[in-house]
Amino acid sequence: MAMECKILSGEREVFSGEVTGLFARAAEGWVGILPGHAPAVFALLDAPVRVKLREGQRTFRVKAGLIEVRKGGTVVFGDEVVELA
Repeated sequence: MAMECKILSGEREVFSGEVTGLFARAAEGWVGILPGHAPAVFALLDAPVRVKLREGQRTFRVKAGLIEVRKGGTVVFGDEVVELA
């Protein structure tokens, strides 16, 4: 099972695609979001956001952001987003 995920910076769309999970360090602590997660909003610290794909994973550093979990998908907003190698 997968969910749609978008990662947006203040300037552009950094990532868009289907993911099997998303993991990030929010202000409340580490959160894991899987398909079917209840709607929620999390404030992000300046920390990595990892998305799991069917064929691996990608990691992004999101500065001053939010994660919004919606019915059918998740959107990550950040002032600054950089994909880590």
